[in-house]
Amino acid sequence: MENIIQIAGIRSIEEARLLLESGVDYIGFPLRLAYHRPELTEVEAAEIITNLACGDKSVLITYLDNAQEIASLSRLLKIKYLQLHGFILPSEVQKLRRLNPDLSIIKSLIVRSGNMDELRYTIDQFADLVDAFITDTFDPTTGATGATGKTHDWEISRRLVEYSPKPIILAGGLNPDNVAEAILTVKPAGVDAHTGLEDSRGNKDIHLVSRFVQAARQAFSGITPNEANFTELPIDGVLDLHTFSPKEIKDLIPEYLETCRASKILDVRIIHGKGTGALRETVHAILRKLPYVEKFQLADELGGGWGATIVRLKGKE
Repeated sequence: MENIIQIAGIRSIEEARLLLESGVDYIGFPLRLAYHRPELTEVEAAEIITNLACGDKSVLITYLDNAQEIASLSRLLKIKYLQLHGFILPSEVQKLRRLNPDLSIIKSLIVRSGNMDELRYTIDQFADLVDAFITDTFDPTTGATGATGKTHDWEISRRLVEYSPKPIILAGGLNPDNVAEAILTVKPAGVDAHTGLEDSRGNKDIHLVSRFVQAARQAFSGITPNEANFTELPIDGVLDLHTFSPKEIKDLIPEYLETCRASKILDVRIIHGKGTGALRETVHAILRKLPYVEKFQLADELGGGWGATIVRLKGKE
């Protein structure tokens, strides 16, 4: 899941076909919602997906919180992707995984003022259960947590991208005029738009869609990781992350540590710098998920203090 473009709020088969032909990767069908009326009935959505044979490019967006109901609706629509946009218990997501193991699950992260700790906690709770996250904007006026047409502080989403071990899609008030800046600021795995691409009647505007896709593709091309950096690193037990982007380190750290283990280097120092601490938190979140990491801790003052982390690896059996 990288450099994807998703557009939600499908109203007709003609609109769905238009979006797919415009180069959109995924189309979203909001159903069983908490704050908005669905654009289509469930039967109409299922007919569109069947007629266009686009189940592998369709996303069910729902506020349902019961695994059995979600699994049943997913089977009705014959979709592969699911976006959980409301509150749901981790235990229900675990049940859903058992009921429909083929689903790719995306969990929402609703950004509002001062809730960074809450968002990080949600990531920690669900990172092992979902395939990706999607940020969106809370509207304090209506209480809506999606399709608000409002942007949020992209700095928060950027820090979440750095922190999350899973890909993050950016949503919330995106349109052709701001999507490039949003991508270059946040560096997400994908973007999602809905109301920002509609005309006065609520239908998708082909000219807005085309401009959005073009602007997003161009911006994504500017943040593609440079894989050459990976192969030029000396395997000496010291990994300096200063020249790498947050997206790159999510692949780089596991790859580097595995190479160290193969070379029987079991003590590794990762240099992430002090700064705001966001990169350090990202590094630690990645390390917690790796089964071959025996322990890790911040370095002492001679080893870089809290600008570096010392990692002890388990040897290969």
